[in-house]
Amino acid sequence: MCDPLSIGLAALSTVGSIASSAAQASAAEDVQNKQNAANAAWVAYQENAQHQAQLAEDTARQHANDARMATLSKMTPENQQQMQATEAQRLNTTYQNTSAAGTTGRGDPGQNTASSSPYLLSGEQSGVSTASPGGANAVGSISAQVNQATAQARSRISALATANSYGGSFGGLGRVDPIMMQQGANQINLQNDLRKQDMQLLGVEQQVQPLHYALGANYGMMGQIGGALAGIAGKAIGAGAAGGFGGGGFGGGGPYDTGMGFTSDVPPADLGTAANPLPGLTAADYGY
Repeated sequence: MCDPLSIGLAALSTVGSIASSAAQASAAEDVQNKQNAANAAWVAYQENAQHQAQLAEDTARQHANDARMATLSKMTPENQQQMQATEAQRLNTTYQNTSAAGTTGRGDPGQNTASSSPYLLSGEQSGVSTASPGGANAVGSISAQVNQATAQARSRISALATANSYGGSFGGLGRVDPIMMQQGANQINLQNDLRKQDMQLLGVEQQVQPLHYALGANYGMMGQIGGALAGIAGKAIGAGAAGGFGGGGFGGGGPYDTGMGFTSDVPPADLGTAANPLPGLTAADYGY
């Protein structure tokens, strides 16, 4: 008959070993699952960062191209001619000292004979004089000369306004065109700087590493507990085996020969007590 204590210890040893292996396997599996999830999250993060950087770069490139096209549209021949003509008209008006409301400067001597009076020589009279036919000829000659000089002056002023409208006047093409081109270049450079910043940000994001999981210091605790239980059981079984096997059993050293004509599972030295009464006796026979 097998000793129940030995069987229990053997079972305890087996259970401890199984528990130790199961605990370690479970902890390792949990760490692996968490690491896999962290790796998947890192891959998704990197893909999203790359996608966002590509969108930002495309947007910046589109804005830069829009600025380029807007600048070119302002530089078309039609727009250039319109701006030049507008500036030439403005300059001509300024140079002639006139406005849309009419003459603002000194009167035009070629409009009528009377208006030529300020331009006559000292002692001459304007208008046609019946007393002096020669006076009419003099006035007419002077008026014709003044009208011709005025027309020539206005022609030269108009030509000057046209020439300056191509140059560096307030609205001249020589001033306006560089400003428009610089404004377009500023927009393009701005988008290029934004693109560079986005690329630098992507470089930083690409340096991000996934979370790393590892078995902690308490990883072997369950295994240690199970191993300790198995060790205790193993020592107990070993001690029982050292005491000899008998009665088809092992462990505990029993049954023992009491030398009194019977055997006992308890060592003879422990017999004769309330805990281990002799056959035929009870604990009450020992005063309990």
